Amino acid sequence: MHKEDGSTFVFKPSKKGLFFSDVKSDVILVNKVDSIKNKYTVKEYSDACKAQSIQDIIGRPTTKDFIRYLEGNMLPNCPISKVDILCVEEILGPNLGSLKGQCRNYRSV
Repeated sequence: MHKEDGSTFVFKPSKKGLFFSDVKSDVILVNKVDSIKNKYTVKEYSDACKAQSIQDIIGRPTTKDFIRYLEGNMLPNCPISKVDILCVEEILGPNLGSLKGQCRNYRSV
């Protein structure tokens, strides 16, 4: 991971496959999915998972584009709402496939 100040953190896989960084002096805060997920009801979490699934099916657009598609009625009879899209991003973070696609587009420019 590269920081804005030019320093880097190297993440290595442990024997069990979990990646870690040997941090000596800096503090890193990590949000656990479970602690964020507990702020939502079972239905809200289920709807957020549906939103993520639909985002994957339609080609992993960015969150902004996904919301635009939904609000522009480009996904007729879609069972999710803008709130579901925002919830899944808060719970699980941005869609990794979408981020990888942005990196590829960025490199090809």
